[in-house]
Amino acid sequence: MNSKEYSPCDYVNEVRDNQPKPLTRAFFETLLEDMNVRFLTEKVREHKPDAEQYKKQLPGICWQARFGGGLRTDKNAQPTGLFCLDVDYHHEQHFKDLCRTEGPEAAWRWAEQLAHENAEKWAQMQRQQDENPGNLASHPELDLSIVAIHVSPQNAGVHVVATCNSLCKSIEENQARLARLLGTSYDAVCKDWARLFFVTPKENWTYLDSENLFPKNEELKMKN
Repeated sequence: MNSKEYSPCDYVNEVRDNQPKPLTRAFFETLLEDMNVRFLTEKVREHKPDAEQYKKQLPGICWQARFGGGLRTDKNAQPTGLFCLDVDYHHEQHFKDLCRTEGPEAAWRWAEQLAHENAEKWAQMQRQQDENPGNLASHPELDLSIVAIHVSPQNAGVHVVATCNSLCKSIEENQARLARLLGTSYDAVCKDWARLFFVTPKENWTYLDSENLFPKNEELKMKN
C-alpha cells in the first residue's frame, strides 16, 4: 500500500460526528471489510423501514466535498470534483402501489431486486466504456465517468459516484445528466455539499475505480 495514496473526499464515523477527516485508501478498504459496518448494514436491512437508529451509526462519506479540518457544513465545503447519484426505489410510486395492493414485503422485494439489477447493469455500462475509450472520442456526451457503484444500506437503492462533467455547473446538473444516461430516477434532494452517503460492505460494491478515487499526492497537486 502506497502511503501517499489518498482521496480528496472526507468521511465521518457516524452522523453525529461533525469533524470530517480525509479518507485514505487504506482506511476506505478497512471500512469495506469492517465487521461493525457489516453488522449495522444487516440491522438496517432487518429493521427497514424503521432502521434509522442503525443507519445513523454507519460511517458516511461526503463524496462531493472536503472541509479542510472544519465542520461539515455547506459553508466550509471544498468541491472534490466528484458527486453522488442517490437512487432510492422505495420512494417510487410503484413501491407505494405495491405496498397498498400486495403488502410491504412484496414492495421491498421489488425494490431490492431492481436495485441489484441496476447496480450490476450500470457497472457493466461503465466497464464497456473502460474497455472502449476510443468510442467516447466521437461521442463525449455519453461519457459516464463513474468511479464507484454500490447498493445502499437499505438494499433498495443504489449510490453511483462519478466525476463531474465539465459542461455541468452544479451538482444538480451533474446528477440530472448522469440519471438521463443511466435511464433512472433519483433523489433530487441529495444535492447539498455536506451530504453524507453511508458505507456498505465490500460485496455490495459492483464497481470501484480506486485509481481515480484515490489519486497520488503528486497527481492531485498537478490538478490543483
